[in-house]
Amino acid sequence: MPPTYSPTLFVGAIALLVTLAVDANPAHEQLSSMSEAQRQTVLAALLLNSGERCSKVTRTFYQGSDKNGNAFWNAACAKGGSFLIQINNDATGSTRILSCKVLEAVHGGRCFTKF
Repeated sequence: MPPTYSPTLFVGAIALLVTLAVDANPAHEQLSSMSEAQRQTVLAALLLNSGERCSKVTRTFYQGSDKNGNAFWNAACAKGGSFLIQINNDATGSTRILSCKVLEAVHGGRCFTKF
């Protein structure tokens, strides 16, 4: 006679796997494991490569993650200005960048504060 499986156990296992998949953001995990100085260098390079005028980051801040596992980091630039950097929970760790001034202007929140 084949073993029987509880539907509750099966649904619970599926939910756990989905949660683990959503929470695993490799690019964010790598950034989190860096020292502050390393993070500053990486985020400055990212901003420069995206066309932003920020050759030196002086401060980084992890705001939190959304329900899809996308991580939100802030970077303050040495010559002024700061940015929200969304690190997507995808295979490439793609990003979206928004000026903190624009974020506040559209009432989307404030940089350098936890969600």
